[in-house]
Amino acid sequence: MRSALLAFVEPMVHQVRRPKPGHLFHPKLWALRFHDESTGETSLRLLVLSRNLTKDRSWDVCLRLDGIVGTRRLAGNRPLFDLVQHTLRLTVGPLSTDRRVAIEQLSEDLRRAEWEYPEGAREMFFHVLGVPRARPPDFDGTRHLIISPFCTPGGVDRCAPSGQLTVVSRQETLDCLPDETLAGPEALVVNALAGLPSDGSPSGLEVLSGLHAKVYVVEKGRQARVLLGSANATDAAFSGNVELLVELVGGRTQWGIDALVGPAAGFREILEPYERHGVIEPEPEGAKLRDLVRDIAAIPLSATVSSEADGYRILLSSEDALPDAPGVRITAQLHTRRGEAAVLGPGLPVDAAFTGLALVDITPFVVVTAEDSTGREQTVVLATLIGDPPHRLDHVIAQQIDTPEKFMRFLLLMLGLGTDAAAAVSGGVGGHGAWRTSGSGILELLLNALVDLPEQLDDLAGLVTRIEASGDSSRLLPPGFAELWRVITEARDTMTAAVSA
Repeated sequence: MRSALLAFVEPMVHQVRRPKPGHLFHPKLWALRFHDESTGETSLRLLVLSRNLTKDRSWDVCLRLDGIVGTRRLAGNRPLFDLVQHTLRLTVGPLSTDRRVAIEQLSEDLRRAEWEYPEGAREMFFHVLGVPRARPPDFDGTRHLIISPFCTPGGVDRCAPSGQLTVVSRQETLDCLPDETLAGPEALVVNALAGLPSDGSPSGLEVLSGLHAKVYVVEKGRQARVLLGSANATDAAFSGNVELLVELVGGRTQWGIDALVGPAAGFREILEPYERHGVIEPEPEGAKLRDLVRDIAAIPLSATVSSEADGYRILLSSEDALPDAPGVRITAQLHTRRGEAAVLGPGLPVDAAFTGLALVDITPFVVVTAEDSTGREQTVVLATLIGDPPHRLDHVIAQQIDTPEKFMRFLLLMLGLGTDAAAAVSGGVGGHGAWRTSGSGILELLLNALVDLPEQLDDLAGLVTRIEASGDSSRLLPPGFAELWRVITEARDTMTAAVSA
């Protein structure tokens, strides 16, 4: 049911096209805004990472910045503002007015942000790449460190134009670099055993594998500049990709190259000198298929829902034609119905129907696959959902709630009370015992929500109504909850009527 639960991220995901052929939309940025209702103050948190939203557990880097929203725009934040605005221009499908306004408000807050610098940092700069009028960072210095999983000769020259150089990268990346690129630099790789838990390590410890961090250190005199973020040391990163780097300026002793990869540095313990292996040339056919699915992903799709006698039907369509790709089989399947693929016609607009769908199968997420005799590439695209049945999300939730215990956990989650609420119901929500011994605790939580979080109660009402309509309330609701809920809903209705009067 993980595919069905993906329905709850649909309003949060906005697909963007790549900025130009052969290049990527590649920044990794989390911007979070918090509002303190008691003080009226708005605070921000910015996470700049090298890690994607994937299951990969590689060696990555993350910078966390905290700040507040000030009263005036700051020139130093302009790159962040420009990045968000440019992202809006790259969206494939239409954004609702509410979403566009919310994103623009957040970008305006970022422009006014007053950030707390990391300890030891004297200055900080944001650099965006691939955005109109953006200026690339200056890598001029006397000594350089490049940490990048992917490198090209041109990228290395750009990030270390002169001076002494140390490169940390992947074995296969360094193997593909020409001899002259590696003739001068010290080259290091992550030890294959790095990240494996030792015998005495706690169980469940995350195992890291593979380098994915992007860090650049530039020394000049007693000063060191550290740049980190999404950009690899490649030609593509600095000549067309959309990327984000943050530059921190500090003293060489604390921020310099020796502090990171010197003999006494902790990171150096997992590194070892690079030894050249046989070069494995990448397959050009694989790149062609990847480019094809990326071109397909840039085509706006519509997923039109209609009802049938045996359920629902989705018509997947586009106004634009797919790229003409002789010898390539292109298919599409709903993310919720893997294995039921429709063949798409290269050079033709998308026109595919998916029938016999249950309500929980309805989704705008579509898996597109391109396959030929050389290989296979796949991506997930987001269509614009038209005719979405009302209460679909309520039905998705209801399918997950098949015991009173799960209902109680969901109730606590909806009220936004988490572990504190669990403690209020006798230290947990497992089993009817938690409800029976703490019915008054749940009543208190619901009454508090009635005053402070009435919208959450409205959302919860959809689930309760669906459970009661299914005839399963005696099996799925904790004993006594239905009677308690009637009291709460009557009070909610009375409050609503009083406000409307």
